[in-house]
Amino acid sequence: MDLNKNYSFFSIPLAYLMVVGAETYGKMLGVKQLDNANPRQFHETISKSDKVDKITKGRIMRSQAAASNGYETLPLFSGAIIASNIAGVPVSTINMLGLAYLGSRRQYEVALYNVIYIHLQDNRKFAPARSLAWMASIGCWFTLYVQAGLRAMRAS
Repeated sequence: MDLNKNYSFFSIPLAYLMVVGAETYGKMLGVKQLDNANPRQFHETISKSDKVDKITKGRIMRSQAAASNGYETLPLFSGAIIASNIAGVPVSTINMLGLAYLGSRRQYEVALYNVIYIHLQDNRKFAPARSLAWMASIGCWFTLYVQAGLRAMRAS
């Protein structure tokens, strides 16, 4: 992959799909409890259900929490990609930080944040790992904003 070609805008829909992936995973774990006519009640239904074991229930709830976290940070990440492109941050920097963000937040089955959040939290000793993965993802878009701001300031 040539990181001097601008792939950064592709990272925005990929980040969205990762968030949806975490949410979908949780719903698939409790699919028998899902009322598709009232999907927003799913987690309330799960929390009250005696048909779902404690570990699975925890994973379902954490998959929603991971998705919520993703939905909360997605606009900031998207804005950082756009701002850094407009400000003329080097394409290789934007690509690397975009990839680092995606890598720190990847799909529930294959990467860091969602695996830590959904699966490893069965053991509370892994809670600091989740926080570190979250900080790494935040650091990526934060750095893009700083880089964009510095470029814009130099240009004015």
